Amino acid sequence: MTEADLYTLYKGVYVPTAVHTPESLKYFEEFTFRPDDVLIATYPKSGTTWMQEIVPLILSGGDPASVETLHNWDRVPWLEEMRALVLNLDDRPSPRMLTTHFHYDMMPASFFKAKPKNSSCSIL
Repeated sequence: MTEADLYTLYKGVYVPTAVHTPESLKYFEEFTFRPDDVLIATYPKSGTTWMQEIVPLILSGGDPASVETLHNWDRVPWLEEMRALVLNLDDRPSPRMLTTHFHYDMMPASFFKAKPKNSSCSIL
């Protein structure tokens, strides 16, 4: 396997092909956001895992069971990674908690159509 096989160029950003398959990137592009979705958008290595622990605690009123029953990658899944394909995100109750490292201008069209009431609270 060459270095070129390890990464995929997606909207000007190189992403690891092992977890960002063509199918997962297509799923991301076609994903339908809801107005009450909570999106954790962070730079890599900037405390994303902490955010995936803290946000569910805030939304559950501090109930620790919200973070003790599921792994963070299932509780607050990465939208662009292939694991999102098997998690049935459409069936999850609102508000859904989601994670991405993708930039604002890389978001799918439905992100801009969802029109969150208070974007500073909905986009973390």
